[in-house]
Amino acid sequence: MREGYDKRFNKGDIVYWCHQNGHQYSVKFGMVDEQFSDAVCIDYLSTKETRKVDGVPINEFQSETRYRKLPKGWTYNTVLYEVTYDTHHKSDGTICNPDDIKLAYEEGFLVKDDTLFHGVIEADITKEGYKIVKKYPQWTPHFSHSSIRPDRVYLTYEEAKKEVDENIAEFQRQASLSEYDWSVEQIEHTLDRWINISGETDSVKEQYLNWLIGIKNVEDIETRIFGGNIQWKYWKNKKWNNIEL
Repeated sequence: MREGYDKRFNKGDIVYWCHQNGHQYSVKFGMVDEQFSDAVCIDYLSTKETRKVDGVPINEFQSETRYRKLPKGWTYNTVLYEVTYDTHHKSDGTICNPDDIKLAYEEGFLVKDDTLFHGVIEADITKEGYKIVKKYPQWTPHFSHSSIRPDRVYLTYEEAKKEVDENIAEFQRQASLSEYDWSVEQIEHTLDRWINISGETDSVKEQYLNWLIGIKNVEDIETRIFGGNIQWKYWKNKKWNNIEL
């Protein structure tokens, strides 16, 4: 294991992490498959499938390959198949308790997500007749596994929730800034990256910062690193300007 990423997780461990979807953060949980030096491979867990197609459990149902004649009197509203649901008895546990999750998995209330069918059942109707088929979504990818840095995987719900709350708090902090403070903060981010790349001192960084915030309408300034140098412009303009202290 690389230093800093000790092997903390074993196959079958229930773990939590902070999941990001766009600007939204939430706590996710899953079961460890294995841990490498730089990643923990995790299987998602989901509620077991209870759908049946004409009485056949959906995981056992196979798309029909033979077309059948449409029933007499068929219209677009004619029911060609029936999807029903088994009664689902929920586990008494909560996702906040890894022991409850493990027990729910062992009892079959939760299953590995990749064992589920995430599509829909449709009637494929053509001039040849009709058949009932499983249809998978084409444009919405579905993931049943994740590889996550070991330092961002937790054994408790509370640790993952803390990371979620910290990310949300950062959004709230940014929202409270004035336009001027926001712009200065972005300038400092650029300068910090430049310091790391160039090896310049903090005093040089301070000189550039003072030069930039001394410009009129700091709120409209953008900065970047180009060719090893700091450049700036007003966001409405196209031309970037070099800085000579």
